[in-house]
Amino acid sequence: MANKETISLWQLFILMLIFEMGSATVVGIGGEAKQNVWIAISLAGLIGVGYIYLLHFMLGRKKGYNLFALIEFCLGKWLGGAISFLYIIYFIYISSRVLRDFGELIVSTIFIFTPIEIISITIMLTIIYMLNSGIEVMARTSEIFFPYVFSFTFLVGIFILLSGEIQFENIRPILGGGIKPIFQAIIPGLLTFPFGELIAFAVVLPLVTKYNKAKGFAAGSIILSTLVLVYSSVIQVLTLGHEMKDRSNFPLLSAAREISLLDFIERVDIVVVFVVMFGIIVKIGVFFFGAIKGLEHISNRKYRSYLIPVGSIICLSSIIITDNFAEHIEEGLQIVPYFVHLPFQFALPLVLLVIVLIRTRRKSGRKGSDINWES
Repeated sequence: MANKETISLWQLFILMLIFEMGSATVVGIGGEAKQNVWIAISLAGLIGVGYIYLLHFMLGRKKGYNLFALIEFCLGKWLGGAISFLYIIYFIYISSRVLRDFGELIVSTIFIFTPIEIISITIMLTIIYMLNSGIEVMARTSEIFFPYVFSFTFLVGIFILLSGEIQFENIRPILGGGIKPIFQAIIPGLLTFPFGELIAFAVVLPLVTKYNKAKGFAAGSIILSTLVLVYSSVIQVLTLGHEMKDRSNFPLLSAAREISLLDFIERVDIVVVFVVMFGIIVKIGVFFFGAIKGLEHISNRKYRSYLIPVGSIICLSSIIITDNFAEHIEEGLQIVPYFVHLPFQFALPLVLLVIVLIRTRRKSGRKGSDINWES
């Protein structure tokens, strides 16, 4: 299978980093760990590195195969087609949830009197335009905006520190409740969001120009994104305390509103919104790309023909998915991790890994495996 579209190793690194930062930097994650959320995120990040290694190894068994091609190879045309369709629905559903997150953030902070439908349509049109030019355009755009996204995230913490809003006692005691809350935060919460969502890159990884080196760049990206998430969470806890952090829908935004420096630097929440906005565009874009590449595989039609139909479905679904934001959050915490994320992020990939190992080992003999390949 030849891939006309390609992205470089550096573009993969940045794309994955911004994808992982996405909405995870601004929403509250790992609340079960309370003030020790930084420990939970660090451990979950290590699992995330192992997870991307597993995906890289699994895809490497069949040269050039993405997730959907691998599913068909392992399960056959009909069963594989059914499972592929379920993954397409999954990617569309997660795209809708992420779009709803951003819409709620915007209408509750900046455009208070703007209908959420307008926000969703605007973002979706932007993503459709980018993907119509190819995934490499999204990757190049990420290269351009990466310094700003990374710098702004860092500066928010510096401004909060200089404003004197940091309370170091908020992060103590360390492991005061033992290790149980840490693992409660990791499984399934942090395991599935944001690290398990890397399953979407099972469609992107085969497009990397030097696949055998992609593993190291991907691992480095996850490690750096973990550090950014730790930094963001620590800032939230130090500023708000873990109780207020857990009650806030957007704790980093709440923390940023505490900034008042020299009566000049104030209301920097717009900076947080910018960081989230581009992260959301990348995150939806990768899931969206995965969905339409799946449709391309099972229908043998170019994925660009599905941009507007699938984009419309994502946009509409983001609005009707729940009646209100409180219900949206509850669904995301109580239902999605157990009944949606775990099967598609871990159960099915593990089944595929076992099958592909058996089938490729049986066929390889003395011909060698396809693990080490360059293009």
